[in-house]
Amino acid sequence: MNTPGASSVLVACPDARPPAYQAVVGLHRSGLLSRFLTAYYHRDRPALAAVGRRLAPGAFAKAERALRRRHDPDIPADRVDSAWGYDVAVRLEGRLAGRRPDARREVARWRTQRFDRVFARAVDRADPSAVLAFSDVGSRLALPLCRSRGIPTVLSMVHGDVREERAVLEREAEASPEFFRLYLGDGALDRGELDWLHDRRLAELETADRVLVPSDHIANTLASYGTPREKIRVIPYAADTRRFRPDPSKRHGPDCTFLFAGGVCQRKGIRYLLDAWRRVRRPGWRLQLLGALPRDPGPLTPYLDEVELLGRVGHSEVAAVMAAADVFVFPSLFEGSAVVTYEALACGLPSVVTPSAGSVVRDGAEGFLVPAGDSTSLAERMERLGADPALRESMSVAARARAEAFDWPRYHAAVVDAVRSVLGDADAERNRP
Repeated sequence: MNTPGASSVLVACPDARPPAYQAVVGLHRSGLLSRFLTAYYHRDRPALAAVGRRLAPGAFAKAERALRRRHDPDIPADRVDSAWGYDVAVRLEGRLAGRRPDARREVARWRTQRFDRVFARAVDRADPSAVLAFSDVGSRLALPLCRSRGIPTVLSMVHGDVREERAVLEREAEASPEFFRLYLGDGALDRGELDWLHDRRLAELETADRVLVPSDHIANTLASYGTPREKIRVIPYAADTRRFRPDPSKRHGPDCTFLFAGGVCQRKGIRYLLDAWRRVRRPGWRLQLLGALPRDPGPLTPYLDEVELLGRVGHSEVAAVMAAADVFVFPSLFEGSAVVTYEALACGLPSVVTPSAGSVVRDGAEGFLVPAGDSTSLAERMERLGADPALRESMSVAARARAEAFDWPRYHAAVVDAVRSVLGDADAERNRP
């Protein structure tokens, strides 16, 4: 086995979520990174790019914007291994959705299981000192292999506890049956597939030596279900505070723009937001929804004339939209820790969020916390902020300061510390008489 402290940590995450890329950056800068196993990873090829810009400048520019989200200049490309089949399967699932649900389910399971096999082979080849795995990627093969070989494992949970989600699903199916079909927006809610995925996540929790969670809410939920507190580390996410900044020309007055950003679906609490909005809306106030509507909005339809639909915009445009708003509202029912909540704080937006949103907002400081699924509390807090420009202004300053306290360098240091901690525990266990 490699010596702890050498470049010997294997990281596995198939998608391009910022916390995974930033964990890789932090481990690399600390000299701990061995390999990064992911799905497609974009590598700069200047000659090919020049040809693309010359032959099809418009199409190439659009493609390049998407590809850039699968690249980070601070990640050494020679340490990245790509499992391309994962992305091919995701595209195929999209084509099968709604037409052949059984086939889509099989492709989704194949994708997950195949990445697990590739991950296990990577562990076998690299023989790392430790493994950092993001959710859903190694529960049946890779993580058990690590345990059998005495390789310490760190699991980074990017979602809430699955037992909490089961409770949310049961509650929403009874309380909001007409909205329940929009729980995932356009995504089909396959309870059998979700149970299969939940079982994998519970197995990961059991196998991992350390569990990183992005919020106190998730840590408390895990502990309530029996996960030892000493196994859990709370490491909040961050925003790019250089790109997401307040609008210096903003003046807080009687008009107020409330902004929601994310999937327009019931998991994000959209029904409760729209119900709250009907209670508080008044001349000069508006609610903007930043995100794509479901193709069939169904029960959302009666509300749509009462809100401003911004649709889906490029990530490069989100910062300007946020900075122009006055209050951020994100009443999610189930989440890991939405990076969009950090971005809103970085733009100086007082925020009304649920504990389930995983935000670092403190009640009464940078905004307000409201119970999930509670339209009345949500409306009360929205109305208070809308009617009090001075409160919005003071909370705006606090929001920006809070975001600056949660930057990516802090996240890097916390992840590195957690990995070193589990390496130290493994060392102590090996040296115990």
